[in-house]
Amino acid sequence: MWWWERKAACVVVVLWWLLAADSVRGQISADGLRRLQQATVLIESGADRCSGVLISETGLIATAAHGVHGAVVRVRLADGQVRMATVAGRDEPGDTALLRLQRDADSDKLVCVPLGDSGDELTAGMSVFAAGFPARELRGNPAVLRAGVVKSAAAGVLRTTCQLTVGDSGGPLLDGEGRLVGMHRQIGAGVASNLHSTPAALRRLLQQASVTSAELPALTTAVAIANVLQAGGPKEEQVRPHLSSLLQVVPATEAELAGSEHLWGWLVTDRLLALQMSAADPGTVYAVRSGNAGPLRLKLKQQSYLLDLAIYELVEGQLGDGVRPLVWRDQPVRLFEQVHSVSCKAGVDAFEVSAAGVVSRIDWNEPPVRPVLGAEAEEMNSSAGRRLRVIQTVPNSAAAGQLQAGDILAGADGVVLTSRRQFAELLGQRQPGDLLRLDVLRGEQLRRLTLRLGWNPGEQFEKSEYLDGRSGPVSERRTGFVGVLQHDIPVDPSACPQLLVDWQGLPVGLTISRRAREATLAIPAIAVQQLVRGKE
Repeated sequence: MWWWERKAACVVVVLWWLLAADSVRGQISADGLRRLQQATVLIESGADRCSGVLISETGLIATAAHGVHGAVVRVRLADGQVRMATVAGRDEPGDTALLRLQRDADSDKLVCVPLGDSGDELTAGMSVFAAGFPARELRGNPAVLRAGVVKSAAAGVLRTTCQLTVGDSGGPLLDGEGRLVGMHRQIGAGVASNLHSTPAALRRLLQQASVTSAELPALTTAVAIANVLQAGGPKEEQVRPHLSSLLQVVPATEAELAGSEHLWGWLVTDRLLALQMSAADPGTVYAVRSGNAGPLRLKLKQQSYLLDLAIYELVEGQLGDGVRPLVWRDQPVRLFEQVHSVSCKAGVDAFEVSAAGVVSRIDWNEPPVRPVLGAEAEEMNSSAGRRLRVIQTVPNSAAAGQLQAGDILAGADGVVLTSRRQFAELLGQRQPGDLLRLDVLRGEQLRRLTLRLGWNPGEQFEKSEYLDGRSGPVSERRTGFVGVLQHDIPVDPSACPQLLVDWQGLPVGLTISRRAREATLAIPAIAVQQLVRGKE
């Protein structure tokens, strides 16, 4: 925005907020985030991929200089069109590049965002919103959105809590008024160290390229997103009543209980609890603790590998006074809605409500990955019929230290194993991080083992996975989900499932997996209810 437009534009923005205050009330504007997502582009330069943002309807694109190689690059727009773009300018010290999209004179106008001020005037705590294309994403997927706050602003660099990862470089950072205040520059080691270049270098490039103010959108075209996210978050008294639905789940026998860690289950009907399936040992009988009563035994009623969720039924006794099932919000989660995750890892009385996140995908199918057991087996004839015999195991795999050469694999998850093909099909229905129960005949002794399926090392240790680990643990089970939500709240995987609530504290789902540094998956309330009714 040029200086002579700012005074009038500021008046318009103030009036907009006064008129919209009753309808926004702390919520995120879907229109503002939709504009951000549509203005974000994927840039392919040689073998590298980065992100960028349209800053004019005629095809000017701002991005990071370190992601652009050569004079011409490929650009994928939000609608799927692929165009070529030429480099109109670079500023290496400011890590900024200006591109111009190659397009016909009569082409439709492009969705863009207006350029904000220098960015240095932003203060700690101000709300900001990021978009980009993480490298793990398939081409054609929409840009991933993130919400955060400014930590510091100085010398042309912003530091925010918006989670960045490989592929995000050059993507846009918008303030609450919908103005471009930065481009992603560097991935931080932690959750609050992500760096962005301010528009200062971009303004220099625009002047060098003789771009006039007439080609750039006016500040009045900005679509506001949110003023202060924290003001719209749920209050403690809005969240606490839901915690009467959270119960501690433990092994039912004293022998299993010794040294074991408890699980958390959410009461979804008077006698049904929802647990994370990959955390519950399929060979263990569980019980629930409620009030002063002893552990009340549970039995598995329903489970879904597609949601990593298991429904257990109370088969004896009554829950204590004050225990109530969850009451879900009537309306389903909306795209671009503000959400918060509630962690009770330290106990119900020490619950924590996360900072605001944003739902960037609904009804999302996270691509599956084939799991690795790490055991080679051959078919053989036995007195009981065809069986599988272990030949060898792979070091550092799920099978290592559990299976031995010569072991007979008699069954898996209650299914009798008779062929390699059958076993491969069964494993194909699982994901890395899932638990697999094996019936193993070793000599004359039948053993029941529980193994956690692993990852192909080539997939697990790619660059993006390494960066994920630097910002905290990701979930062991993080692929192969169907019909879930994606938000950007960095949760503790060991505290899942966490209650997902809206800005007023109303339950809308269960956070089930931290997929990656910038992506967390949640099960919408309607999917939980369908599983309870026996539908998947």
